[in-house]
Amino acid sequence: MRGRQDQLSWGKSLSVIDRPQLALLATLLIAAALLGGSSRYDVMQNALMQPIAWVVAGFALVFAGAVRTWPKELRWPLAMLLTLLVLAAAQLVPLSESLWSGLPGREPLADIAAAINSDAARPMSMVPSRTLNALAALGIPLAALLVMAGMGQRGVYPLLASIVALALLSALLGILQITTGYSDAGYFYRITSEGAPVGIFANRNHTAVFGSLALLVIAFLVTRQERRAFPGADVLLWSAYGAIFLTILVNGSRAGLLTTGIAMAATALLVIGSRDAAQLAKPGRKGGARSVIVRYLPAAVIIVFAAIIVAIFLLADRLAAFQRIVAQNPLEDLRFRVVPQLIEMIETYFPLGTGLGAFERTYRIHEASDLLGPNYLNMAHNDWLQWLIETGLPGLILLLAFLIWLGFHLLRLRRVGRGHLVLGIAGFAIFAVASYFDYPLRTPLFQVAGVWFFCALALLGNAAARGTTRDQAIAAG
Repeated sequence: MRGRQDQLSWGKSLSVIDRPQLALLATLLIAAALLGGSSRYDVMQNALMQPIAWVVAGFALVFAGAVRTWPKELRWPLAMLLTLLVLAAAQLVPLSESLWSGLPGREPLADIAAAINSDAARPMSMVPSRTLNALAALGIPLAALLVMAGMGQRGVYPLLASIVALALLSALLGILQITTGYSDAGYFYRITSEGAPVGIFANRNHTAVFGSLALLVIAFLVTRQERRAFPGADVLLWSAYGAIFLTILVNGSRAGLLTTGIAMAATALLVIGSRDAAQLAKPGRKGGARSVIVRYLPAAVIIVFAAIIVAIFLLADRLAAFQRIVAQNPLEDLRFRVVPQLIEMIETYFPLGTGLGAFERTYRIHEASDLLGPNYLNMAHNDWLQWLIETGLPGLILLLAFLIWLGFHLLRLRRVGRGHLVLGIAGFAIFAVASYFDYPLRTPLFQVAGVWFFCALALLGNAAARGTTRDQAIAAG
């Protein structure tokens, strides 16, 4: 069985995955697509999404077998997720009044308790109900990880393809939303980006960033030699690329345009790299002007095509994201103006944080009078800072552990092939940039995709640990 788990070829991946694991994958995919597109804690869909995720996690744990039989690359992510579960649970443990009132930043709560003469026990979290919801939501990434652990390396390509399928479904629904005049019936969520093609998400930024991640994955898949086992794979993948790209253009997300630029640059590098691999795989081929043209022509076609499409949309006054950039100074955007308050909150609640999910209500204590208005922040719109606000020093240690783990596997990917390294660096850049301007990983659908993407990088890098030769790496692109 171990030998079968180590297979990474497309043709053999699905055939060696057991039916129970495929059923769990399908269940999680359907649930994430229909119920996991909103980051809000109070959406009705959470009442279904979270229990389904825990049930899938339970069954996946049973079918995945003992942890020692998993690919070792997935044990560290499991340890980090379990540590986060313990942290969230610890933030909910009731503490005596003398203990919780002495924690950093709890003075406003202590003053209220003193005013009503209360000595009731309270947990570390500033908003326990939100932290309890965050604890329940951690079953979603846990389910995604356990499903992948059950599949092992044979699940890498199916799960990467699942990210593309979700993005394509979102793009097609976004096109339907456009053609129906943005009818309310086309949206999944009550609170959503109305008048925008958000697809299966509630937020236009999340839709566009998820699409850009899918573009990167498509570019990686379409430059793999293994795709030749599937007739018509190139046409299908490039068609999906075009549909997703067009919906991003009309989406109106500035963060989406930025991450799409990363994906487009990575696409060009991947295509050029695949041409280089093809040339190296044919010894004796002479260079020259023709070989240079063959090498760079596909990337040039992609870039020129994208530039023409963008120009058409600009001339037709249809590119909402550029309209927003011109009409509004990004520095005046609220998400930039609140940064001083966010830094103040990190300092106030360090080293224990406010509690997972507690940002929205805690922020009201620190909100400056000149920022008051009809709109409010339900998230910090900077997930790097919000993470530190809510988790403090333990969260910082977890974040550093993840970055070290990821850096280690990126170094391994460099030994597998340049295409794999481009996939890893560009994928992390998309998540990092999007999280600086927004909060994509607060969305269940993004949590599932994020776990699959980063764990896939680790499993792809396992080829280097098994002593992949340079010729094998070239053949793999």
